[in-house]
Amino acid sequence: MNSGERGQTKRKATLEELAALVGGQVEGDLALEITGIASIEEAKEGEITFLTAVKQLSRLENTNASAVIVPLSLSSFPKPLIRTANPYLAYAKVQAFFSHQPYSPKGIDPRSHIGRGAEMGRDVSIYPFVYVGDGSKIGDRVILYPGVYVGESVQIGEESILYPNVVIRERCVIGKRVIIHAGTVIGSDGFGFAREGNRYVKIPQVGIVQIDDDVEIGANCAVDRAAMGKTWIKRGVKTDNLVQIGHNVIIGEDTVIVAQVGIAGSTEVGNRVALGGQVGVIDHIKIGDGAMVGAQSGVAQDVAPGQVISGSPAFPHREWLKVQAVFPKLPEMKRALMALEKRVRALEEKKE
Repeated sequence: MNSGERGQTKRKATLEELAALVGGQVEGDLALEITGIASIEEAKEGEITFLTAVKQLSRLENTNASAVIVPLSLSSFPKPLIRTANPYLAYAKVQAFFSHQPYSPKGIDPRSHIGRGAEMGRDVSIYPFVYVGDGSKIGDRVILYPGVYVGESVQIGEESILYPNVVIRERCVIGKRVIIHAGTVIGSDGFGFAREGNRYVKIPQVGIVQIDDDVEIGANCAVDRAAMGKTWIKRGVKTDNLVQIGHNVIIGEDTVIVAQVGIAGSTEVGNRVALGGQVGVIDHIKIGDGAMVGAQSGVAQDVAPGQVISGSPAFPHREWLKVQAVFPKLPEMKRALMALEKRVRALEEKKE
């Protein structure tokens, strides 16, 4: 596989090389040169495209792609193929290969502020108007885009990327290869108040946020610092945009959280959990490993490992589907019930 400098040489690979990259099987010309990947409709000659399901085969009839990534179950097709058990995963890997650009460190821009005692790793890129507080530690090859604020005594691991206007409050810990998208705040005060008569007294939020390696946080999210101890996002977690994670929450490894989810304080979410869009989770509950929560669900009690739930309040998904099937029929059922009640009254009056 060839790679060149940004904007100069486009990456290329043979079909055989791409198959090795994704663990697939080539059917056709092993030496066919591929210069990029695109959708079925937009792919040009020299590019590869992908088909995720055999039932979509008709979409390939007019494609100009030179090759196609397909499921193992596809019988045949008159173009060179890469067969794989997971075409969507293969697409992700091939797209990553073609979109890769070699890293060229920018150094520390003089218009940034680096606090007293702050430590900078090798080959960092600190853009204009970045603020790094006293005593913070920035790892090797970290990128801080314009407007990033890093408070005092923060740690950021190597190869992490913070996009514009990200805020990392004091003493928080960010692992290696973490990506945090624009506008997100890590370490904002947890929502903690004690009532005194008719007024509320703020509870000092003296803990931190710890984000482990290979986490990606979407844009405009808020992860609150712990009242005491830490709010903890473990390795491999991925969140969408506009997610709120309350104080002292623990998010297990490889969990996926979709947009507009809100998780209240001291809740524990297990490993490999999936929370659909706009899910609301109350405080002080546990969601077990491998659980799935459907979009717009309200979770008000513990969820067992592997359980699939939906609805508000949430309950088992299969039962929720049955309820949803009945719901549109309720007006008709009401009319039938009222008619039945009328007949029963008439029979009772006649009997009397």
